[in-house]
Formats: sequence, C-alpha cells, structure tokens
Amino acid sequence: MDPEERLTEQARQGSDEAFCQLLLLHQVQVHTYIGRYVRNRDVVSDLAQETFLKAYRSLATYRGESSLRVWFLKIARNEVLLYVRGEERRRSREQKTMRSALEACLGARVESESPDPADRARRLSALEGCMRELPGHSADLIANVYFRGRKTGDIARQTGRPVGSISMAVLRIRQVLRRCIESRLEAKGV
Repeated sequence: MDPEERLTEQARQGSDEAFCQLLLLHQVQVHTYIGRYVRNRDVVSDLAQETFLKAYRSLATYRGESSLRVWFLKIARNEVLLYVRGEERRRSREQKTMRSALEACLGARVESESPDPADRARRLSALEGCMRELPGHSADLIANVYFRGRKTGDIARQTGRPVGSISMAVLRIRQVLRRCIESRLEAKGV
C-alpha cells in the first residue's frame, strides 16, 4: 500500500491529520484546475475550500475507482460549474434590470427631446445614413445587439472575444453614431 492509499484509508477512518496531509498533497492541483476557469484568486480559494470541504464530508463515498487526485478534481469541476452557472444567472438578472432601466430612460429622453414626428423621422434618417457609413463589422455588431436583440455574451462566445471587449466596441460605435447623427442634423439646420 503506497503512502497516499494509507493516508486515504486513515482519513476514511476519521483521521483529520491524514486528511490534512492529503489536502496538502493535492491543493496545488485543485487550485490550478479551478484557476483555469476562474480568474479571481479569492473565488479560486473559496471554490478550492468548498471542494475540500465536500471531499471531507463525502470521503466515505470514495471507492478508489480513480486516483484521489482525480476524485478531488471531479468535485472541483462540479464546484466550478455551480459557480459559473450562478454567475451567468446573476449577470442575466443584472443585464435585464439594467436594460429595462436604460430603455425606460432612453425612451423618456427621446420622447422629451423629439416629440415632433417629423423630428423623429429626421433623426431616424440620420441614424440610417450613419449606419451605412459604418464599417461592415461595426454595423453588424450594432444590428446584432440593437435590432436582433442578441446578447453581448452570446456574441463574445461566437467570436471568441471577451465580453468586455464586445461591450466596449458597442459603446465606441454608439459614440461614433451619436457624433455622426449630430453632425448630419446640424448640417440640415436641425
């Protein structure tokens, strides 16, 4: 029986000291594995602690069919999946709340700025002209986000770019569009 098997058996029989030694043997691999999926060090530490806590509580269910390291990593994988799913739900709720507030604010602003249907038509015409002047990828991004209702996270996954990069690109394109629209309206004397 190798030393790890002996420690595992002792830990299964209730030896906290043996479990601590097993934890020390595998903590680097578990932290490294979690760190591949989660970039926040504090979250990595929390997930690793949760992994070892769950392993300690369920050590009696470990049957030895795989190495203890693989068993720890399976538990870590489940912890990472739970965390990621929770983050996705939280972000989705925040985005919906922010989007609703933004739409309400922008809707009220547009109404207050241009109650005249002719003025709205001029602004829309200016927007359409400015959209035609955008480079193809920029126009596609704006069309996907605002006209097709695609989420930046979905676009990021599809393109392989970070979500922050997509959001920043949308912000910059909107600024370009705003300046273009203002310029076109000023040229028409509006």
